[in-house]
Amino acid sequence: MSDNWTPPPGRNPNEPEPEGEQPTGKPAPGSDRGDGQSPLWWTDSAAKQKEYIQPAPPGDQPPPAGPPVPPGPPGPPGQRPNNPSWNSAPPAAGSGPSGRRGARHAGPPPQSGRGQQQPGGQRPAAQPGPPAADTGGWSTTGGPGGDGWQSGPPAGDGGFQGLGQPVPQPQTWQYPPIPIPQPPGPGRRRKPRRTSKGLLIGLVVLAVLVVGSGVTLALRNTGDDKVPASVDTPTAAPSETPSGDPSATPSTPAPPTIDEIVTTSRLYTAGTLSPTQCLEPKAIPNTFAGAKAYYGLILPCLNRTWWLAMKKTSLPYRAPKLVVFVGPMKTICGAEGGNRAFYCGTNETIYLPYALGAAYYNRNPVSGRVWMMNTLAHEYGHHVQKLSGIYAASLSRQVNAATPADQMTESRLRELQASCLGSAYLGAAGPYIPLRGPLLATWKVLIANTGDEYSRPRVHDHGSRVNHNYWSVRGFNTKSPNVCNTFVAQPPLTN
Repeated sequence: MSDNWTPPPGRNPNEPEPEGEQPTGKPAPGSDRGDGQSPLWWTDSAAKQKEYIQPAPPGDQPPPAGPPVPPGPPGPPGQRPNNPSWNSAPPAAGSGPSGRRGARHAGPPPQSGRGQQQPGGQRPAAQPGPPAADTGGWSTTGGPGGDGWQSGPPAGDGGFQGLGQPVPQPQTWQYPPIPIPQPPGPGRRRKPRRTSKGLLIGLVVLAVLVVGSGVTLALRNTGDDKVPASVDTPTAAPSETPSGDPSATPSTPAPPTIDEIVTTSRLYTAGTLSPTQCLEPKAIPNTFAGAKAYYGLILPCLNRTWWLAMKKTSLPYRAPKLVVFVGPMKTICGAEGGNRAFYCGTNETIYLPYALGAAYYNRNPVSGRVWMMNTLAHEYGHHVQKLSGIYAASLSRQVNAATPADQMTESRLRELQASCLGSAYLGAAGPYIPLRGPLLATWKVLIANTGDEYSRPRVHDHGSRVNHNYWSVRGFNTKSPNVCNTFVAQPPLTN
């Protein structure tokens, strides 16, 4: 409360002003407030409040003369009395007593505390009595005339800053100028704490996982036979209605027939063979060891050339085995008396007789060497047929032929093609052997005089010497298996 406050007349200055009903309890521990008020704000103040009307320096303005303004008559019940100190015009100069400053009218303090109903009950009634003497500060005029405020500092004091013509103000101001706090207790509202959205989402997800895990474990642990097993129990109706049109996904193509294999093999797209720079072996084949060495040195050159051709046509490749034999020879494909070379497709082995090659070599070394090179190339042609599938398909066609003549025809087609394939290799490797001069001339005589006419007993299974010569020269000149498709040739070329 202000130090300049003067109690109304009839009030003991030392007696505290009644404030209505006041609690008698002690404040709870730790209930200190942060706004400068004690917990019992209606009785004590934790700190002295700042005055809102400051005294002006002495001697700054001459005080107007005039007597104090008396209080006005009281208003009707329920309405605040009209305070003439706020609503009346300032007194004329010189109307007050000499040596005393006139009353300066200051605006009401900010709305707060005093003038409103106290928390303890009704506002206390003003005490009647005669006007109090001038105390040199703020004074109240009690009694029936109202409770207006007047200011009239004594002469010689510093006085208050003049405010000029008073401005009428609504009579709803309060004093002291501080907000009235709510009493502490359970009825006071507190700002609710906000829960993080991320925390809420995490709690929801965790709850779903926990519930789902519990349901899954319950279903697994229960022995209820009524729970359907989707993997074992078929549905009553198909899940999807099949479309009327077939799907665009192509089905797996059917494997080629045996006729398609021998007539449309990828072997016929190999093109010109790549030569290997292999010279003719220096081994003398008039002995068994010499014959094995001679054949053994030519075989790697054949392997490389045909490996490149099969790779070009995406056909599989495996190197054949080579056996030089003496006398009768029993194999998985049958028995041989010892005078013929042959190929066994079952074990992919080339069998070459030592005796016949040595006999040709002993008679004419050039003829013996040419015969050995041409025979090995021919039997290697059968191995190429085996790798491409032509050999097995042709044997199947021969076994299933309608007549013995058709069986011999199929055998000739297969043998004439092997001669063409072998001659294609010799034509590609000829410049490096070298197959020229006497060797080339002897080779031409050999192929022109090889055929079924010279076989004993006469069996028409390899083709006539004319057709043998035709297919051998055709392969040698083109150096390519593309021209060796005897399975589509006209019958005169295969009889």
